[in-house]
Amino acid sequence: MKSTGILLTLLLVISMSISSNAADNGFKKLLGVWEFAAPNAPQPYDNGVLTLKEVDNKLAGEFTIQGQAMAIPQIEFAEDTLTLGFEVENNPISLKLILKDGVLEGTTDSPNGPVTVTAKPSKQEAK
Repeated sequence: MKSTGILLTLLLVISMSISSNAADNGFKKLLGVWEFAAPNAPQPYDNGVLTLKEVDNKLAGEFTIQGQAMAIPQIEFAEDTLTLGFEVENNPISLKLILKDGVLEGTTDSPNGPVTVTAKPSKQEAK
């Protein structure tokens, strides 16, 4: 009886670990450098680089615009949707990008109106 309880507990722990790893690893298809374009955003925010990395088994990222890196404090990926929360010139921005056919596409609101963003994988290596 005692060994059955231990076996059930062990199976429960293993299954939880597997499901947790599966959920965490979904973002791995995004890792790398992405070149983004936001044609209706004000300059210099109309293009740049989005770098997505794994840090401590979690997704992390930063934008690089005209050589200036800007960390992304809020970042989540679930069901092929990348959600980013950051600030631009003291304005909070929430950007949702949907991964479709290897391209990230989405729209966000800005003080100047809606901004469409498209990001494609770059040939650059993530640093």
